[in-house]
Amino acid sequence: MLPTSDVEALVGLGILLTALYLQSESFVGPLVDAIALQSLLVSVLLGYLAWVDDDPSLALLAGLAVAIRVLLIPYVLRRQIRAFRWRFRELGASQRVASHALAAVAVAIVAWFIFQQTLGPALPALPGAAFPFVLLLEGLLMLSTRTNTLVQVMGYLEEENAVVYAGALFAGGFPLFLEVVIFLDVLGVVLVAVILSIQRSVVGAPEEEYLEELTG
Repeated sequence: MLPTSDVEALVGLGILLTALYLQSESFVGPLVDAIALQSLLVSVLLGYLAWVDDDPSLALLAGLAVAIRVLLIPYVLRRQIRAFRWRFRELGASQRVASHALAAVAVAIVAWFIFQQTLGPALPALPGAAFPFVLLLEGLLMLSTRTNTLVQVMGYLEEENAVVYAGALFAGGFPLFLEVVIFLDVLGVVLVAVILSIQRSVVGAPEEEYLEELTG
C-alpha cells in the first residue's frame, strides 16, 4: 500500500494536469468534462483521507463534491450547451490556445516558486503541498483571461476545488472546514443558476473558420 503522502502527490498531479488542460482547451463541452474530472479527483482525495483518518466529515464532503461538482453542475452546463445547435467554443479562442497554454505553464512554475519561498516553510512537508496554491492561481488565470461565461463558471469551480484541496491537506480537522465547503457548494449552485437565468446566450457563436471546416 502506498504511503498517504504518495497518494496525495499522485492525485495532486492529476489535478494539476486537468488545470493545464482547462487552460489549453477552447471548446466548452470538453472543458465541462475536464472540470468534472478535476472535481472527481478532489473527491477521491477527500474520500481517501476520510478512510485513512476515519473522519466522517471528510467522507460527507467527498459525497457532496461528487453530487454537486461532479454530477449536478456539469449536468446543468451540458444541458445549456445542448440547447444550442453547435458544439461551441469561446469566440476568438483558436488564436489564443497556444498563449493560454504557455501562460498556464508559466503560472504553474511561478506559483510553485512563490509557494516554496513563502508558505512552504510554514506548512507540513508534503510532496504535493504546493498543488492547491498552483491550482488557485490557475483558476484566477482562467477567470481573468477567458470571455465565455460558462468557461468563467468553470474557473470559479476550479477556485473552489483549490480551496477544498488545500483544506483537505492542511485543515481537515479545522472545526469550520465542513461549513465552509458546504457554503462554497451552495454558492456555486446559486451562481450557476443566476448566471444561466440572466444570460441565456452564454456560449457564444461558432467561429467562421469552424463553420467553414464543417461545410467543406
